[in-house]
Amino acid sequence: MLRLLLVGLIVWYPALLPGQGFGKLKKTIVLERKLPAAVKLPGNAFDVKVSAEKPQDPCEKLAADKLQSMIETSLIRFNSQLDLNPDKPDTLISLRVLICNAVAKPEYNTLLSGKSKGQQQPSGVKVDGHLEVTYKASTRAGRSVDAEHVDVKYDHEFNQVSSAISETKKILSKIPRPGARRKNDEGEDEPRTMEDVIEILVDRTAQRVAARLVDTNERVEVMLARGALDQNNRYADAAQWTKFVEGLETMPPLPHLDDDAYRLYNIGVGDEALGYKADSPASARRYFEQAVMQYRKAGEANPQEKYFIEPVNRIEIALEHYKQLSLPPDAPAAKTPPKKGKSK
Repeated sequence: MLRLLLVGLIVWYPALLPGQGFGKLKKTIVLERKLPAAVKLPGNAFDVKVSAEKPQDPCEKLAADKLQSMIETSLIRFNSQLDLNPDKPDTLISLRVLICNAVAKPEYNTLLSGKSKGQQQPSGVKVDGHLEVTYKASTRAGRSVDAEHVDVKYDHEFNQVSSAISETKKILSKIPRPGARRKNDEGEDEPRTMEDVIEILVDRTAQRVAARLVDTNERVEVMLARGALDQNNRYADAAQWTKFVEGLETMPPLPHLDDDAYRLYNIGVGDEALGYKADSPASARRYFEQAVMQYRKAGEANPQEKYFIEPVNRIEIALEHYKQLSLPPDAPAAKTPPKKGKSK
């Protein structure tokens, strides 16, 4: 039954057949992302205050309202010893929303044949979102504990093919398979409104802030490149990351540089996975540095591939944590870094 459904989907949408790259029928794996806190809190009591640069702007106001509750929830979820205490906080966490944009634009295709030839037909929706905030954590006496400029972007295209895949996943998930682990649908819902997009932006921002202040452990869905790399991907499915990386490093580079970029990207995924499983901060940092190098090489080899951008930002955040942890105890508190390139 499962095979018939997949075959039927490919018959309806031939573009789903995997080529070199990510393809329409994308393959994903889940990494358990463990990060130690970048700073040590002065106590368990805390309070969160969020304001908007332009309170009259509906996007900024909604983002500020959601961000406060989401950060409070995230901190307590990762550290149950923490206590929300607005009256007497040991740590005051302040954020200010500087920019908030969330747009969903319908896209159209021109029909090339049939009775409606030449007419425009809806083909999907392009979603764009951008949230930029300043964040600072300080003691009750006003001493700075941590600070960061957080810039989160989200863009995705939802078309008829991706909708078909989404519906098929829902059907397949209802088919009982002996011995198979049950997967949840977290993160798979398509954002359809401005509020949905803001929810995604706020969630990513809250996770970023929480990861600075408490030890975090979250599940991150990561794409794997396909095509000539499909055979080696079986090691990722089995979480055999050393074999996964070795297989990619020993295979001949793909003939075209823009195709080989996907092999380099997959090596980066393997190094990132090994970093999360490392048994020491020094080992984790080494793997993350290797992952950043591979992700950047992939981006240089194929600058048109937008999916090469997010992993670099994700790993650089992890590296920043380990760099902060390597500082001596009496090192000055972190300062808000100057604005630079946008991150996703």
